[in-house]
Amino acid sequence: MSKSKSKITALRLVYPPISNAQAVGLQKDKEVERLLRQSDFYMIGGRAHARLLHPCLDHSTNSLSFDFVVGDGAPNSVLFKIQELPGVRGLNGADFNLEIDDAGSGFRIWLGPIGQPSSEVVEWYTPDSLLWHKTRGRAGIYGLPDVHKLATFDLLYVGIAKQGDSFSRLLLRGHKARQEILANEPQRYPGARVSDETFLFMFAADPLVIQTFEVDHEFTDADFDAPNDNKMIVADAEKAFVSLLKPAYNVQLFKNYPRGTDGLYGSEYERYGYVIAERMAFNTPHGTFRGGVDENGMINNDSDAIFVDGDNVSLYRSGVDF
Repeated sequence: MSKSKSKITALRLVYPPISNAQAVGLQKDKEVERLLRQSDFYMIGGRAHARLLHPCLDHSTNSLSFDFVVGDGAPNSVLFKIQELPGVRGLNGADFNLEIDDAGSGFRIWLGPIGQPSSEVVEWYTPDSLLWHKTRGRAGIYGLPDVHKLATFDLLYVGIAKQGDSFSRLLLRGHKARQEILANEPQRYPGARVSDETFLFMFAADPLVIQTFEVDHEFTDADFDAPNDNKMIVADAEKAFVSLLKPAYNVQLFKNYPRGTDGLYGSEYERYGYVIAERMAFNTPHGTFRGGVDENGMINNDSDAIFVDGDNVSLYRSGVDF
């Protein structure tokens, strides 16, 4: 054969993880809606409520520090150098106001009076958006060396939007698994609601195609065509994750995977696979599945991977298999 074709798809969040409680308000935000509609692959997870506690504002250094706490775990120090935050830096010295939530759900920086329609939020952090921005090297955030540990969730459900997007499928319509999770999941930390401890992860598929050619291969335009097969990719990815990791609220477990009619089985790809391109992890009945990414958005060796080669499906563990 004069050429071979493989594909690895990175699943990237289009927006930071949001709790079910936060989703109720955020779905009314048009900019958030625009971002979430870029997703058609989603997960639902559970983890004890995270909080930003014991805020300390140092006026002499323009810094704000917190203890980042998940459940009853040990505190993790985090420091914000306020003048380095992109939204504040862009104010060019204009006055701003700081709003800190007493319950530990985060803080906002406002240009203008707090909460007024004429004012603008220039920086906003919840505990989980903070972790997400930290992994992307956002300026002004210091501390939190072990993001993976703090961003580890119980994987409860994996799903896709076969038509449309995750925003419509998961938020606008009645989603049976999401309702069952809210009704049945136990409280993970005293005082927190299950809705605070249930998280929605909206992913977009970012495929990388790898082709190899023999020296005497005669190139044609077809060799460089990029087919629009996103729905096939997410349909296949859903089956890959569900069949191997078996989330508690997925009823159909796709026992015949990788065989199927709406995925990548039998396609032009000799080998294909999936990674989560986020610094987070999911606990599953079959062990912990880790994602990985560097500050430039490149997949790194922290990430576990699922690969399909013909009828064979393999799960590769970071630090074990490579």
